[in-house]
Amino acid sequence: MKKAIQTTLALSIALALTACNNDNNDAPPPTPTTMDIAGGAVKGALALATVNVYAASDTAKAAVLATSQTDANGDYTVQVTDETGAAITGAFLIEVVADEDTTMICDASVCGTLAYGDTIPTEELKGLSLSTISYSDGEAIDADVNSLTTMATDSILASAALEGSALDLGNVTAASFLTLQEDASEIVGAILGVDLSESNIFAIDIVDASKADTVSTTDSIAATLTLINASLTSLDVADDSSLADEIVKYLDAVEVVTATLLADPEADLGTGDSAAALATVNATQAQIADEVDMIAAAVVAETGGDDIPVKDVPTEVDEDALADTVGDIITGTGGTGGTGGTGGTGS
Repeated sequence: MKKAIQTTLALSIALALTACNNDNNDAPPPTPTTMDIAGGAVKGALALATVNVYAASDTAKAAVLATSQTDANGDYTVQVTDETGAAITGAFLIEVVADEDTTMICDASVCGTLAYGDTIPTEELKGLSLSTISYSDGEAIDADVNSLTTMATDSILASAALEGSALDLGNVTAASFLTLQEDASEIVGAILGVDLSESNIFAIDIVDASKADTVSTTDSIAATLTLINASLTSLDVADDSSLADEIVKYLDAVEVVTATLLADPEADLGTGDSAAALATVNATQAQIADEVDMIAAAVVAETGGDDIPVKDVPTEVDEDALADTVGDIITGTGGTGGTGGTGGTGS
């Protein structure tokens, strides 16, 4: 009798477990969540370039969350998916890389032997990498990519990489992220000699200057930044180099100068690696200052319309003003050098 009871009990348990397993197997899988990112890649329109999305916290770029390609106009859309159905929130790094398919329109007065509006071939562009950093609360986001968003993004990432930095790239609010963008914009403005203390580079409509009728004739900040972005296409290219190499060399130099001051706003930029970087930045700044006016003239000649409201662009970096700007940000609200953070895991 005892054995019969034990057998019956064991059978009941087995049947119950089987029922539970069947219930679990019958449960529908979670519905994946998605988040769309769209924008334009403008250093001239970068056509057929690769677009990769990373979590901002993935500073090693170890895991591509989504990938796409720009179209013939440099525009892109890409979708991030979470198969578990979790909300997709936080900060994301969007990188546009020129590869063996990429071409670009000359948006400067001249681009080597090419004229304004001509197509720059792949071999001059391969290896060019531009980026931006953006935040989503689960909704779709717009994220344009250009050389100036790259400089500002590098500023945020450089600050997060500092030893002892309080920036947590995996945890930030929308409000804190906006402050980070504004502070990084102010630093880029100080490098370029353009007051961006009330601006956010990531939200400014920096357009393709080769499309002359899209360049603002009313907004001096948007017009000036558009022309500065375009001016990099006119950089002198050495015989053993390419346009991509020269642009990357400049962007890397800006990053070195910025990172040096974020680590110590009183640092002497005339020594060590920062001295060579500053020399590169100043040499490029002189070319930018000249080219901005020349592109403005080319745009007006193309449209036959109003003059472009261009702000004065200095021929070299004001080191004291730059150091003061970085120092004020660090000792003020935190921002890119303080207690803020740049975002989530994208999961």
